Amino acid sequence: MVTKYNKKLIVTELVVIIVIVVGHILVNSKYINLMPECYFREHYGILCPSCGGTRCVINFLNGNFLEALKYHVVFFITILYLIMLNIVFIINNFKTKPILEKIYPKWWYLIIWGVVLLLYTIIRNM
Repeated sequence: MVTKYNKKLIVTELVVIIVIVVGHILVNSKYINLMPECYFREHYGILCPSCGGTRCVINFLNGNFLEALKYHVVFFITILYLIMLNIVFIINNFKTKPILEKIYPKWWYLIIWGVVLLLYTIIRNM
């Protein structure tokens, strides 16, 4: 059932999608060189937890999924999860019996994601 709150969420999702598309257009333009270098990589020579994340998102938006996966596995899986979550949320707003409610985020998902991101960072810096 579509409530006022759900309508606001759907509108918010559409705004986020528009921002992502506009950001994608800017990133693929001459403004990509304005992005700062990673502080950790520049000063300490190690990869931080988000190193490769921007390149992952750019390649994902360009449809280069294998390249995106190579740049940052955790970000790639997170993007897929968020896309699936949004699709299920929108579908459930128009159905009387919701589907796949178990994928809705819980507080401990964030903890698991943080631990996985930390482990991924440690492993790729070895």
